[in-house]
Amino acid sequence: MPFTHQPYGKDSGENPFVSPSGPAAQPSGPGYVTPPPPPPPQVPYGSPPAPQVPYGPPSPTAPYAYGWTPVYGAPYPGSLTHKGGTTSLTLGIIAIVSLLLTPFCCLTLPGIFCAPFAWVTGAHAKRDIERQPGVYGNLGAARTGMWMGIVMTLLGALVIAAFVALAAWIGYADPSLV
Repeated sequence: MPFTHQPYGKDSGENPFVSPSGPAAQPSGPGYVTPPPPPPPQVPYGSPPAPQVPYGPPSPTAPYAYGWTPVYGAPYPGSLTHKGGTTSLTLGIIAIVSLLLTPFCCLTLPGIFCAPFAWVTGAHAKRDIERQPGVYGNLGAARTGMWMGIVMTLLGALVIAAFVALAAWIGYADPSLV
């Protein structure tokens, strides 16, 4: 018979709804250590505001103290755009368009000049974005601009080499034209 049952006719006077090992309100024993108090509550949106200077308005060049964010909170992770990524993408698009329009009008030079800058600017922006994960959201634009700059720099060099070879061939074939 389980130890919780009493024989008929005996009344032990104990509460039948309490566990036989005792109430579970407080743990006890020789190895029991009281838990530490909970930590103080954290401020959800950055540090508290900086103390205001009693005389005059705050400076227009530095409206917030260092490390303090406005009351509405910090920007969402990945919501900022790195200007170098956007610039690199724009320069890469200019390089592609100018190379595609070369047979129709002589627009090769803007593409030749924009492509290396797209390459360098995209590489710098990609490096900055990867150093600060979660801050900027346009890593794809930086990579795309960088790769467009690489490809268009190589194609621009081929186009220049082709024009030089064409001029040399014309000069060799008929020296009176040069």
